[in-house]
Amino acid sequence: MHADRARSLPALIAEASLALAVRSRPADGARLGGDLHDAVLTPAGPRLILGDVRGHGPAAAPLAAVVLAAFRDTAATEEDLVRLARALDARLRPHLGEEDFVTLLLADLLPDEVRLVNCGHPPPLRIDHRLARLPPPLPSPPLGLDPDPHIQRAQVLPHQRLLLHTDGLTDTRAADGTFFPLDEHARAALRAPTLDQALDRLLDLLQRHTGDAVPADDLTLMLFQPAPDTPLPPP
Repeated sequence: MHADRARSLPALIAEASLALAVRSRPADGARLGGDLHDAVLTPAGPRLILGDVRGHGPAAAPLAAVVLAAFRDTAATEEDLVRLARALDARLRPHLGEEDFVTLLLADLLPDEVRLVNCGHPPPLRIDHRLARLPPPLPSPPLGLDPDPHIQRAQVLPHQRLLLHTDGLTDTRAADGTFFPLDEHARAALRAPTLDQALDRLLDLLQRHTGDAVPADDLTLMLFQPAPDTPLPPP
């Protein structure tokens, strides 16, 4: 999707007195890529989608557009995240090639918890005194590969943050082949005073890790905090 689409999302989330920052960077300097993200307001609160089409860059963009269109058609009225994931899979199936699939993360942002459906996507990271991965207790294949979605509930306290990301973060390699480390430097970046500063600092770390190399994969980051005016505790 277009990288500048993200600018409308934080304002949408702010209507629910929550905070969200987003960064999206297609691979190879292209305008379009295979990552997709969006948000809608449902009667229960904000609902996010984050997905990643197999492949990257402009070649993956048409399938990303199909998933986004299906999400925008149904996400505001379908109450159940599992049924929503199945509906997106059904809409996507006629457009898939033999080896195509789409990893998917759906999230309902509620006052006391986040409800997730994860179909083959990298698990979110909860940021507090450490970085904690939140893998689904019952893994599901991606869309297009017979997904078996289940609801996952995760508590995110007012002083905590939740990072949703595509594999453009964790699969990024330095010139010597080492993957980007989600270490104390990454945690410190993600605990910056504001969500926008946190993502900018994380991207700076990523740039230093890869040097001058042109990004070879699409990357999308969505950083959420349930109470934006709550200060983070000392490191």
